[in-house]
Amino acid sequence: MTDNNHSEHASFTPPSQPSPAPTIMPAGNNWTMDETTRNRLLKRYKTQVASGTSTVCATLAVTPLENVKTRMQTHNFQNVFQCVRYLWRTEGPRGFVAGALPPLASVTAVRVVNFTTYNSAKHRISDFIEGMTGQSPLAIYNQPGSAPTVSTIFTFITAGFIAGAITSPLACPFELAKNVVQTSVLVSNRAQASPDAVRDHSLRHKPRLGTVQAIKQIVQRYGFRGLYTGFYLHAMRDTVGSGLYFAVYETVKQVAARELGPDKSPFGAPMIAGAICSTVPWFCTYPLDTRKTRAQSVLLGKTKEVGEASAAVARSSMYKGLSIILIRTGVNNMILLSIFEYIKMRINELDG
Repeated sequence: MTDNNHSEHASFTPPSQPSPAPTIMPAGNNWTMDETTRNRLLKRYKTQVASGTSTVCATLAVTPLENVKTRMQTHNFQNVFQCVRYLWRTEGPRGFVAGALPPLASVTAVRVVNFTTYNSAKHRISDFIEGMTGQSPLAIYNQPGSAPTVSTIFTFITAGFIAGAITSPLACPFELAKNVVQTSVLVSNRAQASPDAVRDHSLRHKPRLGTVQAIKQIVQRYGFRGLYTGFYLHAMRDTVGSGLYFAVYETVKQVAARELGPDKSPFGAPMIAGAICSTVPWFCTYPLDTRKTRAQSVLLGKTKEVGEASAAVARSSMYKGLSIILIRTGVNNMILLSIFEYIKMRINELDG
């Protein structure tokens, strides 16, 4: 009797089952991630998330300064103000943001690889030193109030060397394209070699190469190897620069944190260290960067005009534009590393 009643009741339930239509909601919910899973993924990839987000913010902030720096390196301007005035009068506002896309896309990818490689390398090196000496450099570094040691500095600079060497092949073609795009108006017009160029308003309306156009023309003229023009200079700059960058940053951050006390704000020690760590590598590697930029920026244009451009910049100092690069890189790294540390801090505070 019970079975019959149950079967009769069951016979009436099918019409009412489809009415709530619950199958649509789970399908939509499959695209949403629960908080625990999201937090776990964020913690697992916090270096990638923090470095990618902070790089986008910092790159957008310093693109105008980067454009001025490139012009200073590839033309015999007397000072920064003459370069800025030239850029405004001949190319207009677009001259200050030219080539912004390659840094935004490529520098973000390169920075993520660089930070990820560095983070992995420093832990491996620290483990290796701990196995030999019984003391972990990272354990020393993470102790509140600790001071830099030979082992910590060695760990950071070696990991930075490795990170710079690994990311160089990825970064070179994109940086080359950026330099060509930024200087396309200068190199493609003979007026770029003349002091009267500032008064030549026609240059503002000259066509500018796009990133894709620049890459296509370089490959057509020089083959795929053309994208790696100046690569050995680029690799030397990035390897040495990255080693010094991370070593100075970690060391200054450690000293600043000890002096500032228990304050864990990412806008304290990281901001100070970010401003300082960017200057030392550039003083050491700027001549390499200038030679690389000059070699890359004169790839396109008519043969005669490229020759004139090369001759014009060869007479200028290898340290031309250093003042603007120190301002640019100081601002860039204060923004970059402060946001980087802030995002990592917030991710560490997540549950799960």
